[in-house]
Amino acid sequence: MGATILKQIAATALIFLFCTKVFAQRVSIGVVAGGYGNSDFVSHYHPTPGFNPSIAISGSGGYIVGPTLEVRFVGGLSLVADALYKPLHYEQSATFHADGSIGFAPATVVTWQFPLLAKYRFSSGRVQPFLEGGPAFRTAGNLNTTNPSNRGVSAGLGFEGGWRALSLAPSIRYTRWARDRFPWSHDVQTRSDQVEFQFRVLWSGMRK
Repeated sequence: MGATILKQIAATALIFLFCTKVFAQRVSIGVVAGGYGNSDFVSHYHPTPGFNPSIAISGSGGYIVGPTLEVRFVGGLSLVADALYKPLHYEQSATFHADGSIGFAPATVVTWQFPLLAKYRFSSGRVQPFLEGGPAFRTAGNLNTTNPSNRGVSAGLGFEGGWRALSLAPSIRYTRWARDRFPWSHDVQTRSDQVEFQFRVLWSGMRK
């Protein structure tokens, strides 16, 4: 994890804690899980004169999971912070055989996403539609010739309903990531546009 992303996460965490102490009416904690169907990377075929071509085939679909924290302010306004584990997958050409067949080596890139989003509910009834949006940060490990960008912008919509002390909220979230750093021609680039289907369960029993 680079120093820049550490500073960004630390700064957003401090802002979040300050807002929690000064303005919060209620704090909720919970978990979020979900999935997606789009590709993780940009597949490519790079011919190299005198050498075997570089071929990368992106994986498609996967899961996300992690803890979530929400602070409610006055009215329908909230602040949401997530820490989402999301592994990315692709296959890289590794062996070229005399019969023309190609062997591919699977690779997994581990990422954590840290969105910090403003959320607004449009109703105070039992079912509450909402919109959310704000910055997102990302860190990655086990890079395997990739270098995912560490910042983006997220926006989403969904609805929320209650069951006892729990809040249940299915949603769709779109994230636009900045272009990957050090984009050399044969590197594997992450796909900038990501759409995720999420379901979060929050415990709303912590009163301030």
